[in-house]
Amino acid sequence: MKSNTNIRIIDIARLAGVSTGTVDRVLHNRGKVSEEKRQKVEKILKELNYEPNMVARFLASKRKYAFAIISPTFSTGDYWELVCNGIDRATAELKKFNISTEYFRFNQYDRNSFFDAVKAFRKKEYDGVLIATLFGPQVINLSKELDKEQLPYIYIDSNIPGQNNLAYFGGDSIGSGNIAAKLLLGETGKNANVFIAHIRFKHNEISVQMKTREQGFMDYLKNNGFAGKVFHIEINPDDYQSSIEVIKEIVDQSSTLVGGIVLNSRIYELTKVLDYMDSKYRDKIRLIGHDAIERNISALKSDKLSFILSQRPDLQGYDSIKAFGNYFLFKQEPEKVSYMPIDILIKENVDFYNNYKL
Repeated sequence: MKSNTNIRIIDIARLAGVSTGTVDRVLHNRGKVSEEKRQKVEKILKELNYEPNMVARFLASKRKYAFAIISPTFSTGDYWELVCNGIDRATAELKKFNISTEYFRFNQYDRNSFFDAVKAFRKKEYDGVLIATLFGPQVINLSKELDKEQLPYIYIDSNIPGQNNLAYFGGDSIGSGNIAAKLLLGETGKNANVFIAHIRFKHNEISVQMKTREQGFMDYLKNNGFAGKVFHIEINPDDYQSSIEVIKEIVDQSSTLVGGIVLNSRIYELTKVLDYMDSKYRDKIRLIGHDAIERNISALKSDKLSFILSQRPDLQGYDSIKAFGNYFLFKQEPEKVSYMPIDILIKENVDFYNNYKL
């Protein structure tokens, strides 16, 4: 077999009959790999003359690559902490190739802080930019500027179609909305009333992902015989009583169970509200949330949630930086869209999911 400098990890995996993760672990000598699989991968690598030529060449190279990360600030246990954990893990693995990353943080509920992060990023030069796409119009404007400079950029968390991004890593937000609606109607029935709860913050910003998930959610209801009413409510974490009254009114109007959903990772705020409600109301409500952060997992295990939908935030971060690395080091063009799995979690399987590590 001839040497091919454009060979991809996915090609090696296919030829060796193993997963791409196994190939990655062999190449970077990390994690556990069975001797049988290691031998299969090494046989293909030898046939392709892959590692001796390409990896050694880049290890010896003095060329440095720096990637900017424009992403939200976070507190311990938040969704974006998991994303950044994946980014940091990939950065650590690529350090030997002279690859580094630098964060420029913004408040995900305040688009003005996004402008500040972009302004700070503009003061330096980078080889590529990873962009969290929460603020759609602002991200599109930035993308057009990067296009003019021919600076490659990758989207993460939610896609914005029609742009010239090198790649997208994240969930299928429309699909996520579809699945959430199907699961919720399975719990409540098609005649039930449903409320979509928005958690109030200082700045009432609605992210691209939330808008797209709602579109998928509403499309499923429309196309699958939903006969109830949909209510849009706002939850004020600082004034539970007003939120309680709104939810009680919805339940009082309903002769069946009531469904509730939060379109971002903050379903735990809604479960706090329900904790203050009388059980005659609380027992009639079925909730579905997004993202396997600890506060949501705790609510799931306590039967406060029926399901959590998760889209592997750590893998999003990890894969996006590895894609940049492969693009610059090995000239491997990533797939334009790389959807993460949409995992459906219940209390009986969440520990298996939570224990999974890259």
